Amino acid sequence: MGKIIVISSALLLLAAAFFYFSKPNDDNFKAPGRDWESAKKVEDYFVERLNMPTEEAASIRKKPGVDGTVDLRINTNVTLDGLVGNLYYYGFIRDEKAFRYALEHTKDTTPNDKAIKVGNNGTIDQNAEYRISEDMTAWDLADVLLNKPTGHFPYDEYNYFFMP
Repeated sequence: MGKIIVISSALLLLAAAFFYFSKPNDDNFKAPGRDWESAKKVEDYFVERLNMPTEEAASIRKKPGVDGTVDLRINTNVTLDGLVGNLYYYGFIRDEKAFRYALEHTKDTTPNDKAIKVGNNGTIDQNAEYRISEDMTAWDLADVLLNKPTGHFPYDEYNYFFMP
């Protein structure tokens, strides 16, 4: 009887581990697009946090040179959970688990000591800026965050997460 319980427990643990570490559905890695249903949009953030007029917030990403992107700012107070949660909340990713998987399985070619740790080897630079959009897949966004900051800043005076 004891062997049956041990074997059953081991199989249950293996099944749970397989489920936890398995790759999410491929659809969850796709770019959500600007029309993806989310709690809020980045334009809402511009209106609420930056006190931008609604009309300006709606047109900001149509300006020349912006290419439909916004500036994501990672300061020293941002955690991985906070980052992933906000990207999901504002519609930049379809699924938090899939995005974490993409982050953990994307090669980090620019490791940094002042960074948010991702998995065993990944780092997202702190006090850094990244140009992102909802038209990026989870894999594209993970590559941008791990490898392609557009700039760094010494401190964050205003503590904004998104900027136009």
